[in-house]
Amino acid sequence: MNMYKIALVGDKDSITGFQLLGVSVFAVTNKEETINILKELIKEKYGVVFITEEIAHPILEEIEEWQKSLLINITIIPNKSEKRELGSQILRKNVEKAIGTDILFKKEGEQ
Repeated sequence: MNMYKIALVGDKDSITGFQLLGVSVFAVTNKEETINILKELIKEKYGVVFITEEIAHPILEEIEEWQKSLLINITIIPNKSEKRELGSQILRKNVEKAIGTDILFKKEGEQ
């Protein structure tokens, strides 16, 4: 049975405590560190990588490319201090691309 590993990449304050859940955690502080860690996680065949919004924002293009071409799920989650809603924006865009319409986030009364 092949089990995929799970990782969390983000700022130190946001990821503290997740190791207790069996998640590999990686604290990063800048774009270069983030890209290097993600490349290493891809190489080590992690199946799911959670990344905090603040850390993901500068590398959104790279994340989208990796998700298109590799067998990895990179999910953007809110960080402890600031919520940009990047995760829901990306999910909305992917659903619209897949099925041609926004079924997840329509406001009441929209058609």
